[in-house]
Amino acid sequence: MPPSASLHDATVILDDHPVLRAVSIEIAPGLTLLRGPNGAGKTSLLRALAGLVPLARGQRDVPAAPLYIGHRPMLLRGLSARENLAFFAAFRGKRDADVAGALRRWGVGDVMDRPVDRLSAGQRRRAALARLDIEREPLVLLDEPFADLDGEGVLRVRAAIAAAAAHGQAIVLVTHLHEELDDEAAQLLVMEDGEVRTP
Repeated sequence: MPPSASLHDATVILDDHPVLRAVSIEIAPGLTLLRGPNGAGKTSLLRALAGLVPLARGQRDVPAAPLYIGHRPMLLRGLSARENLAFFAAFRGKRDADVAGALRRWGVGDVMDRPVDRLSAGQRRRAALARLDIEREPLVLLDEPFADLDGEGVLRVRAAIAAAAAHGQAIVLVTHLHEELDDEAAQLLVMEDGEVRTP
């Protein structure tokens, strides 16, 4: 089976500093865990896969626009959670998506019409992650998705990841914790100083 996404010899330079150094990886369906210390380049690697940073050298091959949920929830703060997800769904051409149902499943149904800037950090995180139920893209990029979540929210993320993998999606997940996911991962990558290795 061909990879869902790949980087070949990818180098990213930000502020005259190389944050990715000749990285070559292939992302297959299933869960890819990406670990490493702060400042290792994990977020830059996700952003390179998402096409959000230019490559100074190398090649990016991603057949379709991935779903990228960054360390920050990336919601428009003047809009409600429902309006945000409806906007993202419409952008993907999914105007009939069950936005309200997704937000209810993620535990924010009772605040879905409240402006995002009036939600707690955990509620904003849940609202952002509800996009997983709506935007079922072949490649999903998650940067520290467990941040700000309580125990029930963590379980919901794990269930969503398992469901995505079962649907044949490729998920790249950055996390410092949750070693229990290692046994579920199809691939485990470690980053250090802008370079990727297998443990």
